[in-house]
Amino acid sequence: MTIDDQLRDHDAARDVPEDLARSPRARATLARVTATEPGTAPTKTSIRPARRRRTARLAFAAVVALAAAALAPVLGTGDAALAEWDTRARPATPQETAHYARECADWTQVPLGTYQPKVVEVRGAWVMTYLASEDGTAQCLRSTEPSPDFVDGENQSISGPLPQTPAADGLATTGVMETSGEISSTQFVVAGKAGPDVRAVTFETQGMRVQATVRDGHFTAWWPRRKPSTLLGRLVENTGYNGSPNPRVRLTLTDGTTLTRHVKDYDMNR
Repeated sequence: MTIDDQLRDHDAARDVPEDLARSPRARATLARVTATEPGTAPTKTSIRPARRRRTARLAFAAVVALAAAALAPVLGTGDAALAEWDTRARPATPQETAHYARECADWTQVPLGTYQPKVVEVRGAWVMTYLASEDGTAQCLRSTEPSPDFVDGENQSISGPLPQTPAADGLATTGVMETSGEISSTQFVVAGKAGPDVRAVTFETQGMRVQATVRDGHFTAWWPRRKPSTLLGRLVENTGYNGSPNPRVRLTLTDGTTLTRHVKDYDMNR
């Protein structure tokens, strides 16, 4: 093999037809290039990359503008309840439990003998009551602060089916419910069953870590909507069916390990 044969084997253009340079398009390109003096204005063909770069810059500016809009505060949200609310609840006393269980049963019109208080927790001036029977639940959130329509505070109540039995290291819930009151704007309420290996439940939402109350295989938690709330934050938390809130929830198990998922992963309505 001659040196020419060896060089030809390494030629990247060895498969290009030899008469390609003699085609009309190739001749026209050669004539245009040789007719342009060095330093003159670039042709239309050479402008395209610069035009594409400008388009990319404009597109990036639009993305920045949209991101700024998403981060801007959304007006109309309130945090009236934040001053009277705690991220960590205290258990109700036996007297409080009996009182608020009767009150919740009356509001939701369920028989107290059949529906038993599983969790009653107190956060500041707010009380969360969770009643459950063999086939249903009732939840009541009330404030002890007077309001125009309720001389002893205000209340919201929810009733529904009993969640199914969860895995040993999981939860079972009907999701986060959104309620609104006269003086407290918006609250988010969640309750359900906790597996036997679940020792603690913490919700990560709106920059807060809300410690749920876990007792005898059941859990409850609630939190007010913080101010300011952003469009981006609402889009992140309100993902999934019905646009309902979907915060992250961290489970601490009895062996010390932790699991972090979104609450809708444990929703029996999925």
